Amino acid sequence: MPSPRVDGVGGHPGFRRLWAGAVVSQFGSAVGMVALPVVAVVVLDVSAWRVSLLAGITALVTALVSFHVGRLVEYTPKRPVMIGGDLLRAVALASLPAAHALGTLTYTHLCVVAAVNAVCAVSFTGASQAHLRSLVSPAGLIDANSRLESTRWLSVSVGPALAGALIAALSAAGALIATSAGYLLGALAVRTIREPEPAPPTRHAAGPAQREVRREELFAGLGFVWHHPTLRPILLGWVLFAGASSMAAPLTAVFYMRDLGFSVFEYGLLMGVPSLGGLLGARLVPRLVRRLGVLRTLRWASLSRGPWYFLIPLAVPGPMGLLMCGLGFGLLLVFAAAANAAMAGYRQLETPDALMSRVATLWAFATTVSQPVFIVVGGVVASLMDARAALLAAAVVMALAGFFLPRGDRPVDTA
Repeated sequence: MPSPRVDGVGGHPGFRRLWAGAVVSQFGSAVGMVALPVVAVVVLDVSAWRVSLLAGITALVTALVSFHVGRLVEYTPKRPVMIGGDLLRAVALASLPAAHALGTLTYTHLCVVAAVNAVCAVSFTGASQAHLRSLVSPAGLIDANSRLESTRWLSVSVGPALAGALIAALSAAGALIATSAGYLLGALAVRTIREPEPAPPTRHAAGPAQREVRREELFAGLGFVWHHPTLRPILLGWVLFAGASSMAAPLTAVFYMRDLGFSVFEYGLLMGVPSLGGLLGARLVPRLVRRLGVLRTLRWASLSRGPWYFLIPLAVPGPMGLLMCGLGFGLLLVFAAAANAAMAGYRQLETPDALMSRVATLWAFATTVSQPVFIVVGGVVASLMDARAALLAAAVVMALAGFFLPRGDRPVDTA
């Protein structure tokens, strides 16, 4: 089979503006994830379970609204959704320091802002994925997703440190103001896209069977993916890998600092520096797709990511263990980012225009719903055995997830 055509989009003016908006959104989310718990602890002095509940609200809201948001966004022009989402997030975050200055800030206010942010994040994801499909050519989707994925990993590695610096320099309230300003810039970036946006799909006409039609529209993305010969196993493999990653995340702090005796500084390095591997992996995708094809790149990247994680539960105390953990996590992220970028590009190439938003939000729903289950399983294994055993179980699931990916390479149209 001839190599698929992969065009670069670095010079595409519309994509550069969309990319700028996505970068601001990604960094804003990374800073907000740190700043909101800091406000809860430092300003409101809430209990530990309430801080955990604040994080849980985001997951719960995402799970509850994903299908509904996907349906609404599908039949709406996408740029206004992205702009409106960024503006709403800016206002919501700015309301916190304003309330603090007035002496009226409450924990309930924090929870409402967390819920609003979750809805806006799902809306932005569904709209931006659909808009990207119409903005660049099919041959440019792989490179576009590679660039978006690379900056996502950059925000993961740099975002928490940036949040810490902003909080140290401006206080938590000041960091939220800076984040609000960033969302305003993101909305402006999307607003300046000059290419005409195609009209959204047309809704079905209202009638006696309107309720049934709405139900079909609500779950149309799920139905399409479930009956697709390659997207269904891709989704299942992604849920397994993402779930195992979530299962391992809270246990690594215990394992690194209690079992291996790493310092807080070393723990911070292990959480941040290896994430730069994600940037590298994402940028390798266009070259890999030209040589292997989209599905083969996705399969081999997925098969290659899991085995590296075994280095972490097998690590020993001391410098050698620090090297093993850093190498295992970093190389896992290289291949995970490559798989994510290839998966996003392939999903966009295979999904009809009229289902783009609903399929994109389906991924957010599946990830959000499955993660708490895996986290509970990890906690049970750790309590019955230890953190090392739970991390070893997570590594096994990560490695097995790659085998769900289909073999070969179904031809996709990238002309």
